[in-house]
Amino acid sequence: MEIEKMKRRTIHRLKEIKAEQGLSISQIMNMMEERGQFVSEATLKKIFQDGSEEKNFRYQDTIMPVADVLLDLYGDKSGIDDCEALRHIIREKNKLIELLMMKLEEQAKAHAEKEVVYADRKAAFEKQIEQLGGQIARYEKAIDRKDDLIERLLDATIKK
Repeated sequence: MEIEKMKRRTIHRLKEIKAEQGLSISQIMNMMEERGQFVSEATLKKIFQDGSEEKNFRYQDTIMPVADVLLDLYGDKSGIDDCEALRHIIREKNKLIELLMMKLEEQAKAHAEKEVVYADRKAAFEKQIEQLGGQIARYEKAIDRKDDLIERLLDATIKK
């Protein structure tokens, strides 16, 4: 996949810049802080350790902030194509995030609307249940009255 290759190349280039400039993890963290970027020290160590090119990093949260700072400060000698590819990846990721956020908002709105409908239905059903309970009570009273009437009739018939 092209994006994975780009991630590997970017990590490799970041390692080269770190080695060329003799930067330490704490110096990189300070540079990132000055630029308003943040990646934890543990993550930076993982990025710059041997074999990290093959690890699966979340580009937007880990590699992008480091690349923004180091490539911007020390220039990217790897070529304009790589910079453009990185910018393209960033733009595509940002578009995807915006699209997913819009979908999430739509789903949340639809869910809220469904909750309102279900709450209305629940209230209507509870009202119906209450009404049916009242009808059952009336029917039971009517049955009891009829039972009493039948008993009186039977008692009157037996006494005669």
